[in-house]
Amino acid sequence: MPALDYLLTGAQIVDGTGAPARRADVGLRADRIAFVGLASDVRAITTLDCTGMVVTPGLIDPHSHSDWSVLGNPEAFSTIHQGVTTEVVGNCGVTHAPTAESDVDATAGALRAMGYDGPVDWRSFGDFVQHVHSGRTAQNLMWFVGHTAIRSAACQATDQLREQARLLEEAMDAGAIGFSSGLEYGSGRFASTEELVALARVAGRRDGMYASHIRNRDVDLDTAVAEFFDVVTRGGVRAQLSHLNVRHGTGAQPGAWARAAERVVTERRRGTDVLADMTPYPHGIGMATGLLPAWLAERPAVEAAALLADREIRDQARADSDRYWRFVHRGQWHRVRLGVSATHPEWEGLSFPEIAEKHGADEWECLFDILTAAGADMGSVQLIGELFTPSHLAEAIAHNHFLLGVDAFTTCRHGPLAGRTRNPLFYHGHTHYLAHHVPAGTLSLETAIHKMTGMVAEHFGMPDRGELRTGAFADVVVFDPAIIERTDTWSLPQRYADAARHVWVNGVPVVSDATHTGRRPGRMLTHRP
Repeated sequence: MPALDYLLTGAQIVDGTGAPARRADVGLRADRIAFVGLASDVRAITTLDCTGMVVTPGLIDPHSHSDWSVLGNPEAFSTIHQGVTTEVVGNCGVTHAPTAESDVDATAGALRAMGYDGPVDWRSFGDFVQHVHSGRTAQNLMWFVGHTAIRSAACQATDQLREQARLLEEAMDAGAIGFSSGLEYGSGRFASTEELVALARVAGRRDGMYASHIRNRDVDLDTAVAEFFDVVTRGGVRAQLSHLNVRHGTGAQPGAWARAAERVVTERRRGTDVLADMTPYPHGIGMATGLLPAWLAERPAVEAAALLADREIRDQARADSDRYWRFVHRGQWHRVRLGVSATHPEWEGLSFPEIAEKHGADEWECLFDILTAAGADMGSVQLIGELFTPSHLAEAIAHNHFLLGVDAFTTCRHGPLAGRTRNPLFYHGHTHYLAHHVPAGTLSLETAIHKMTGMVAEHFGMPDRGELRTGAFADVVVFDPAIIERTDTWSLPQRYADAARHVWVNGVPVVSDATHTGRRPGRMLTHRP
């Protein structure tokens, strides 16, 4: 056997299949795993003693928004330091391409908030992903194209649905695995089921996927799940039901989540290729415009922001905003923090009661002031909310048909991103599954790793990824379980995780001794062959 580039000896391996951990050595050559077994006379250029460590496949996030921040953080500092080597991006209908001429300024504003101040010189989805990947990324990325972006780019066409279909086909030709929708906010709120079915049929003809942030996750969850499966079945697509959860205290009917989860099980038994995913913390990201009533949200952002400067409009909007994070309408503003606001960076990370005290106005007025100031960039204002109960989290995380994602984006400790990603979600979300949910008994280490690696790769069609086996791509992580055990993943914002001591992406070391090497060997992962 020719010499290996790296030989990792003395570790326990958790191979990504769900099988029990076992003692084995792992060898890497070029971009592949070349050896898994007990090494005796195996030669390697570099041998690492990993005694006491756990070696796993690189983690795969099935629901990421790192496409929002990748141009400002191509090194993927916060996620690669957690051992994440692949992210499925383009979720919830929101991508920065295709881009209509009328949306260029808004896109540029959203990207500036994420640390990128270069030109927005793409229009098609293909040009955008070429722009991203020509600059190289630390992690692998697999892409959905966003339905909201397609819808906006097609809005001036005579036959808008035909143009949407064309743009979806064009995106899939460029490597998108399908399309995602976000049906609680943006123009996705106004899409009909028939529109979604028509696009799903386009993706289905190419064995593509449909991922959806469904229309409702509180009082009408049953109806929203039924719509999702109507689209999936009639469209003939493989599917991902994004962050299938119920927000606490928002009026969901008793047993609604259990019925939704059981529907996933039933559909799989019928032969539908569908899974759901869950997030690790009780809190998560939301779009501020999602709180606005339809009569205001359906207007162009500049117009809606200008209208919000009017007292009567504000009063009516406040009265009509019982939707999305409905606990806000019930006065529970203590559950909401400002996540991203380019015009009010000094308020980012603060709760709305704290903002109200500083601003001398109530929480609704503060929100409306932020959105009015944002103008055309209104859609880029993000919130972080305390959304779920611990028992609901545990139930979903343990479910056999739920993958483990984070629903955030990769960030870093410098530049604009540092100020607007103070929550542990961004720096420790993936590690939190291992540091909190595994010790709590929610699931075993082997099951957690499987739901974060091999199970994701199999469902999304990533050949030779997600497992530690000979011939697989060398996306590999060496974890120190002692560091995982003592890491407080609840309260360590803006400190990179350090339990992943070594991380390789396609055989290239990106993290060595818990230090980023600066290398960017990530690839764009396209449709299964």
